[in-house]
Amino acid sequence: MLDKMYLRVAKVLTFAAGQPLTNATGFFYLHDEFLYLITSRHVVISEAVQHRPDRLQVSLHSNATNLQERNELSVPLYLDGVPQWYQHPNRTADVVAVSVNDPHVLSKYCIDTFCGNDILKREQALRLGQDVLIVGFPLGFHDRLHNLPIVRSATVASSFSHPFNGEPYFLTDARLHRGMSGSPVVASLPSRAGGPSQCEPRWQLLGVHSSSLDVSDRDPDQDERLALNTTWYASLIPQMLPLPSAPSDAGGLHDDGGLTNKELENGISRNI
Repeated sequence: MLDKMYLRVAKVLTFAAGQPLTNATGFFYLHDEFLYLITSRHVVISEAVQHRPDRLQVSLHSNATNLQERNELSVPLYLDGVPQWYQHPNRTADVVAVSVNDPHVLSKYCIDTFCGNDILKREQALRLGQDVLIVGFPLGFHDRLHNLPIVRSATVASSFSHPFNGEPYFLTDARLHRGMSGSPVVASLPSRAGGPSQCEPRWQLLGVHSSSLDVSDRDPDQDERLALNTTWYASLIPQMLPLPSAPSDAGGLHDDGGLTNKELENGISRNI
């Protein structure tokens, strides 16, 4: 039996004027009955490296009994010049929610979604060195036959309840690659009190993987990379989405500036 997590995560390709640019990862999130694709902000725009795609392409399963059948969903990033994604008021937060405006996506494709009940709040305790999984497409690598992502193991490397250096993210310890940007970071934790709900999670969503960290004074001849990564809190997602209203009213981009967090990995290649 296929874990539903595999159907929540999708490979993302970015395009500009019909030309392919980069590979990344995204996952589906349902909010007020509207569907969003969550990914890293630098996937949809980064002025620092002149990365400005105009659409995303997402590969989705079209037959629940045959995972080899798939279709490509095109998701525009702009409509009449208006950005079709939401970002957090804290512009250092490397997370966006891209509106999926096709109302038939949930009925046409075999996908599953996260929702607000899946999000682990920052105030909830995690044990020291909590094991987590990061699900995505490292360097675009995946099970091509069945269109399924790769699952990487990691541990939480900083205090989950204390934002690292005052920014709304925590660290994970794992050897990750480009192409994982936008991956969900999840953990299998005991069910919360209060009994089952309509969206009772098996996996709880901790955050959105962004990038690997490095230190500016590291001697590459003597010191290996830290193998630490930034994960932005999943609690940012509902904060940046609107109160009940049509996603087409998005326009979530306040300006076109690139990321200001210098710790985010530099450069855009075929994988982000």
